[in-house]
Amino acid sequence: MARSFYFTFLFFLLFGCSIQTPVPEELILARIGSSILTVQDFIRRSEYTIRPVYCRQENYIHKKIVLNSLIAEKLTALEFEKETQVTQKDKNRRGFLLGRREQAMRQIFFAEEFHSKTSVADDEVRPAYELAGRAVNIEFLNLPDLEMATRIRDLVLGGVPLDSVHKNLWSGPPPSREITWFDREPEGIHQALFAKDIKKGQLLGPIKTDNNTYLIISIKGWKDRVSITETEQIQLWDDVKERVSENKARGAYLNWVKSLMGGKEMKLNPGIFNVYANRAADHYLKADSTKQTAMNRAIWNEPEILDKLDLITNLGPVEGLGPNSTILEYGGKAWTVNDLNEELRTHPFVFRKRKMNREEFPAQLRFAIADLFRDKEITEHCYREGYDDHWSVNRYVEMWNHASSSRKYAERKRSNNGQIVNQEDWLNFMNPIVDSLQVVYSDQIEINMDAFEAIELTSTDMVVSQRGVPFPVMVPSFPIITTDNRIDYGSKSN
Repeated sequence: MARSFYFTFLFFLLFGCSIQTPVPEELILARIGSSILTVQDFIRRSEYTIRPVYCRQENYIHKKIVLNSLIAEKLTALEFEKETQVTQKDKNRRGFLLGRREQAMRQIFFAEEFHSKTSVADDEVRPAYELAGRAVNIEFLNLPDLEMATRIRDLVLGGVPLDSVHKNLWSGPPPSREITWFDREPEGIHQALFAKDIKKGQLLGPIKTDNNTYLIISIKGWKDRVSITETEQIQLWDDVKERVSENKARGAYLNWVKSLMGGKEMKLNPGIFNVYANRAADHYLKADSTKQTAMNRAIWNEPEILDKLDLITNLGPVEGLGPNSTILEYGGKAWTVNDLNEELRTHPFVFRKRKMNREEFPAQLRFAIADLFRDKEITEHCYREGYDDHWSVNRYVEMWNHASSSRKYAERKRSNNGQIVNQEDWLNFMNPIVDSLQVVYSDQIEINMDAFEAIELTSTDMVVSQRGVPFPVMVPSFPIITTDNRIDYGSKSN
């Protein structure tokens, strides 16, 4: 069973050192022509998505198949780009790659300008460390406005049980959860739940959420897991210190963003926006079964499909909505629906609330548009600072570009051979092609075998994605392109 992990800031896993520098030599695993495969690329491509069964284990044979597969991906990408120029004309693909670049720029900017410059003292870590093994059990109500939340809080404080309130308003028992110290909850909720003086039966709130709703929380109890061994204690301290540092850095970053956005205003055109929001709701509020099908395909086949472009193009003349209709004003410019759609090519909507009904969709769409413009302002700052030329940003975009070209190469080969009906047929067909490409490009391939030998794989299936970003999938799907386990090509370096 695949596990899915979500991260908001995966900066140091994605990126590295200072701006406008070449790739550090110690990170290079292989050179394929002008392309580079880093150790981090190898680990991410093998661990952050599901590998096929023929190279899923952690043994040396499977590790060599992984390396050959990633090199073969680059070789087939080179062949595809040599044979065709169609990729340069693909508007959606160019938008996707530019969006990936700009997302990476924003993340490395945060990493270098805030996270790496943040320090925490032991006195800041110790209070958190003492509570880091805690898991709190809660019941809660999520209410639409402060007035209602305040009335319900007063009722509960007056002796009316929370479950009775929930039963009368909706039905059944109130929702419940277990929240650990390491769970990524909003700062206000986290601070309330992990206060030293918390008591069983205590009522917390109303607490405002990022979605402008309000929580009433009842503390049902908690469990404390104690680190026994010295190794466990050291590891816990380090983990807590990293989380405290990240939270501190994020606080500084959010203050910087607030300053950046000071004085900037977005004005919606209510008539056009409301019609657009209604059309967008039809588009985004898909049936759960449809979403689940897409997720299953993403987990087991092509994770990047979750990053596909979503444009509201089914407009027509109804109710005056068309591509040239002005939907908002921002930065002294009138933005049409078409203008907004063009921005979505590089920055698909990111909704703060993952589950919503139709009534709340327009408000969430407003937030998504506002966040798009916020990221646009941050991106422009990153361009001014030269982050578009950061080596890790370039490597990251190259990874996605080559994965796409290799996939198109494979699609072309498959379409020209109607006898391929399953994965075994496909691999039997591709293995000799990959072997021949290894020979053709052998003098352009150099592999650092010492770095390769030092890599350790796991056999755990994972799909890694990020929350709160336009392109959530961390890496392209693993290239199913060869089962070759021989490294008998190229030159070897130390």
